[in-house]
Amino acid sequence: MTIVYSYDFSEASTECAPAAVAVAARLGEPLLLTHVIDPRIPSLPPELEAKLDSTTHARLDSFASQLRALQPETQVSAVELRGDPVDELIGFAREHAHVLILASPGHRDASRRVVSVSERVAQGATVPVLVMREPGPWLDWAAGRRSLRAVLGVSRDASCTGAIELATRVRAAAPCDVIATEVYFAPEIAAHYGLTPPAHRLEENPELEQLLTRDLAKRMSALGGAGDIRLHPNRGVGRTADQLMDVAERERADVIITGRHSRPRHESVSDSLLHNGRMAVLIAPNPVPGARFEAFPRLRRVLAATDLSAFGNQAVRAAATLAQAIEGELHLFHVADTQVPSWYEEASIVAKLRQLLPERWALPVSTEVIFGRDPAVAIAGAAERIDADTICVASHARGGLARMALGSVTDELLKATHRPVLVVRPSEE
Repeated sequence: MTIVYSYDFSEASTECAPAAVAVAARLGEPLLLTHVIDPRIPSLPPELEAKLDSTTHARLDSFASQLRALQPETQVSAVELRGDPVDELIGFAREHAHVLILASPGHRDASRRVVSVSERVAQGATVPVLVMREPGPWLDWAAGRRSLRAVLGVSRDASCTGAIELATRVRAAAPCDVIATEVYFAPEIAAHYGLTPPAHRLEENPELEQLLTRDLAKRMSALGGAGDIRLHPNRGVGRTADQLMDVAERERADVIITGRHSRPRHESVSDSLLHNGRMAVLIAPNPVPGARFEAFPRLRRVLAATDLSAFGNQAVRAAATLAQAIEGELHLFHVADTQVPSWYEEASIVAKLRQLLPERWALPVSTEVIFGRDPAVAIAGAAERIDADTICVASHARGGLARMALGSVTDELLKATHRPVLVVRPSEE
């Protein structure tokens, strides 16, 4: 495999080519200079077309020689393709490239929705794509003169997995300082954690910021390589791409690293960055080819939800057994129907929860009582707040085959959370 650089003889691609070969040298990869001849261009007389092809081939070989002279230890070769530039580059990169590099000066008039070749290639490629705006930062990074500065867009879905893996590759080659940024929308993320949504979208919420930073740090634990790492939860007040570009400009970042869904969506974050961004964009499809398998998760914290019925308390027994096996933390949780609770009622419920454990329980344990909330949503929110690795609930398995016979609360919980759920069933069923 190799680094493929798309070269079209334009000013931008000529200026960025030395940076492309420098990046290839730093990554220890050969560089393949790729030029696509579009046959849809009106044809010339055969003798003139042959002369033009010969001239193009000679210019391409000459330019490859110039790049070899810049990085003598890096293999540089040239290849000509014929066909639609977008299709040819995507297909060629899929077969031959670890990374595809394109040069694009960006769009100075962001209101024009003319999609360039570089955008269309980046949107459709199945390998990581680096769209360079200027060569300077990459030449300095590759030569070891300074660290690269990157804003890493982190999301809560699988699309950021490839971006984190790709950032690790960059940092493994040479130092790269990363500002890990999650753009969040306060009402939506407050509901995710089971917190009261803010009255105003700009209202400060220290508890929410703390939870966001904790979970961002957890996701960034997979980031390897050399360089500083900063965590930057960013409250969204507009489009996510605009927020990332704003952070990148304030931080004077050289590149924004982001993931892309395998099925691109209309006006996705990566699309907007490609069209409107003033800095380089490094896009990783999900998953990145050759990505490492993630390590098996370590269980540390178990949430046990019970309605304090004899059967519901079986979830606590199961959770306690699991907590003992992993020597982890146990969180006891109950949702009460009362809308306006009294201190005495809450204290009474907490006492009942603690009585479900042996008197000499040696492992860390905490309790939580929520009043007047939807049980499934409340359980899911609590699991997010405490970062539970497993949720234990009991279900009588009533509800019919159409609902998989799990029971209404359990069924809704499975829809509300992405965390593993252990369902305790009655022994007679």
